[in-house]
Amino acid sequence: MANIGIVTVTYNSTIVIKQFLQSLSRQTYHDWVLYLVDSASSDDTLDLVAKFSDLPIYNLAQNTNVGFAKGCNIGITQALRDGCASVMLINNDVEFDEVFLESLVLHSKLKLADIYAPKMLYFQPQNKIWAAGGGFKPSLAWAAYQRGENEVDCGQYNKDYYCDFVPMCCVLITRCALKTVGLLDERYFIYSEDADWFYRAKQSGLKLLYSPTSKLYHKVSSLTGGATSKVGASYGTRNRVYFICKHFHGYKKMEYLLKYALGMCVSVLTGKYSWQEFKWRVPAFWQGLKL
Repeated sequence: MANIGIVTVTYNSTIVIKQFLQSLSRQTYHDWVLYLVDSASSDDTLDLVAKFSDLPIYNLAQNTNVGFAKGCNIGITQALRDGCASVMLINNDVEFDEVFLESLVLHSKLKLADIYAPKMLYFQPQNKIWAAGGGFKPSLAWAAYQRGENEVDCGQYNKDYYCDFVPMCCVLITRCALKTVGLLDERYFIYSEDADWFYRAKQSGLKLLYSPTSKLYHKVSSLTGGATSKVGASYGTRNRVYFICKHFHGYKKMEYLLKYALGMCVSVLTGKYSWQEFKWRVPAFWQGLKL
């Protein structure tokens, strides 16, 4: 039984997995086990993982690509079954220093919150913020946002603060919080499952603490291609529509869907979206309505 069950989902992660495991191997905090859920990688991911036989890795290889949400759920379920006190969900396209885990654990021992998140910086350049906490925008159908995104890190977000949302690139969640909120919604597959989970956590009254003393460096979109790729545009739109349909009803649901559809049209007319991206998003909008 480990104190922290670290859950990561791999899918053709050859270009990042070695550096991720090296970061884990250097940690000053040792009371953890890694639950590695592989979504039927066709590259050398699992061969590289096998070379780190000295690390406490529980390999949960799958026969198909189960997606991020279901992959996390497989790891979470096993970690809770094994008696882990907390579960950390973390991308494997990140790197971090040797006191990363120790710093987050120190915060969790103070029992200041139910969920903890580090400062997340871009891998290149490393002084650029990707997420320093975050929240929701009620006027935009509770769209999630990342605080400080794309700002140069000058220490402006170097204080702990309670927030409502962070990307699930890295979160430390107590066992009790997982029991309260439940697992990730697997219908999302990839993208927006974090917004959905944190929206439910907010509705349950749980506390999320941003802790900047821990920080990681994220190789953003290195595995998925980002929001403007076909995968990003399609799943991003489909899942945003599904989020609205799932959590809102009646007039509010229609208002938010209309605003989102109009926003898509404005984005292509102003050049924010390319016409190709727009063509990916339109059928995805209708797919979201059917989930």
